[in-house]
Amino acid sequence: MEKRLPGKVRRALRARYYDIEPRAWIGKKGLAESVIDEIETQLEKDGVLKVEIRKGALISTGMDRKAIAEKVAELTDSELIDVRGKRFILFKPREGWERYLRRLERKGQTRREKPVRKVRLDIANFRKKFRKGRD
Repeated sequence: MEKRLPGKVRRALRARYYDIEPRAWIGKKGLAESVIDEIETQLEKDGVLKVEIRKGALISTGMDRKAIAEKVAELTDSELIDVRGKRFILFKPREGWERYLRRLERKGQTRREKPVRKVRLDIANFRKKFRKGRD
């Protein structure tokens, strides 16, 4: 699975949505169609979703947590932001990946840093200017 988001955006999303509550759970049915449909519905609604993996899912699928998270991200065409313990965060832009990535590129292009302009300091004028205030 390829990563579409740059690391800077991924870190910002992880920091922003770290403390949200999980709104979807993967249980003993594993990666059933109903679970994937619910996850897709939640992603379309909000764009970001925290999913919790229950113990039954690990037993029924025979996969580890990271593998389950990657599989769900692949099935829902979303980006896996973070896996911590039994919870993981998914991100899918509501406007679609093409428009979102184009907008990110445009943002990056407009923020070019301007070169620092060197200022020549004339000490004599500086002293004259500030001596007037003291007198």
